Amino acid sequence: MDAWLRRQSPAALLVAGLGVIAGVGYVDVATGPELTPILGYLLPIVPVAWYAGTRPAAILAGAGALAALLAEVFAPGGHVHGLVLVWNAAMRLAELLLVAWLVARWRAADERARELERTDPLTGAVNVRALYGLAAVEIARARRYRHPFTVAFIDLDEFKVVNDRLGHGAGDAVLRTVARALSAVLRVSDVVARVGGDEFVVLLPETGTAPARLAIEKLRQAIAGIVPAHGWRLTASIGVATYLVPPESVDALVGIADQLMFVAKQNGKNAVNHETRNEAPALP
Repeated sequence: MDAWLRRQSPAALLVAGLGVIAGVGYVDVATGPELTPILGYLLPIVPVAWYAGTRPAAILAGAGALAALLAEVFAPGGHVHGLVLVWNAAMRLAELLLVAWLVARWRAADERARELERTDPLTGAVNVRALYGLAAVEIARARRYRHPFTVAFIDLDEFKVVNDRLGHGAGDAVLRTVARALSAVLRVSDVVARVGGDEFVVLLPETGTAPARLAIEKLRQAIAGIVPAHGWRLTASIGVATYLVPPESVDALVGIADQLMFVAKQNGKNAVNHETRNEAPALP
């Protein structure tokens, strides 16, 4: 049910909620307002506030308060009039709006907590835990549909010098800039993750050898365009593995790119070591 509700548009949820409000209002008029508690009007407001946000829920709150007011006016034996009628309507509206606001705030806090679990607190890039989850999904998809898959392991060269000369505050600022620069030159479907102090992993789904070379060159230029306060340009050693059929495990996927990066760094840094691999057996 949760997945289905998440797929619905706010407009669809609002229309459904208005339908429920109308039904509750009809029962309210037919039976008398004293038999229909405020809970009946809350039933559609809570899920709409959770899945669609404050504005659609506020519209439902207004509709619920109006339906309850009409029930008091038109219900058989209705006897509430004047200021009492207005007061009751105002109180119901306040109650419904408060619940809608609280539920929407709760949802926002929940979404924020989920986002923090997935992101690196310093750079805002994907963290290791989220990387493994995303990579596992992409591996399964690539193996199923026979799509190539590229992963890059990036290690900033001489980054320790930045921390030593300018301080860790400056180093942190550089890392944030690197994460933003990498994301800016990639596709929405690509993933940038920070996996260590100055190490990043980039996932490039459905990317073969030639497109991967172009993407990695963009990454190199993005890093080279970052000039810290001391005036020198950053460089990086990058290991790139393109899999025609990805390995089954994320450890293998990332580990080979890590080994290729190490070779690039050993060979003088500021280099790319790119291999295309197809050792993993294709699924029958």
